Amino acid sequence: MKLFKAIALAMWVAVLATPVMAQEAAPLVIGKDLQVGMPLQDVIAKLGIPHNIIVNRGTEPQNDSIAIEYANHGVVVHSMSRKGTLEEIEVLPTFKGTFAEGLKLGAKFTDLIGKYGMPNSLSSQVARYPETGMYFVLDKEVLISAKVFAKNSNILDLQLMKKK
Repeated sequence: MKLFKAIALAMWVAVLATPVMAQEAAPLVIGKDLQVGMPLQDVIAKLGIPHNIIVNRGTEPQNDSIAIEYANHGVVVHSMSRKGTLEEIEVLPTFKGTFAEGLKLGAKFTDLIGKYGMPNSLSSQVARYPETGMYFVLDKEVLISAKVFAKNSNILDLQLMKKK
């Protein structure tokens, strides 16, 4: 009887874990599966239980934000505390998915130009496309991470990316 209960419990856990495992199996597509502006509850439903949650205090309450880390997906999503929608997608170097245009981390700068055109501005480390809210971080002309922002976002990270 104990063995039956143990097997039943294991099967029940496996059934509950199946959607989470299925989400991890399919690489994310930034701009399709995960988009700035989508409701935060949809993001959490899609990505599952986060690895870490950080509350960032702003200089005023309307500038407070949260960062939700999904290490298994290679992204950190950000939202203004009072807004409830996705303001920023931070694509980490461990990200295994793609962007909607087919670009992947590890791509060369020439591939970035081929997909998005010439950046609005460019430094040795950041290719900026402010009209689409996309900022690509480069190392020796290789794409190593990115940040995607909602239009007219007040999140601090966007202000910092504009100044780099």
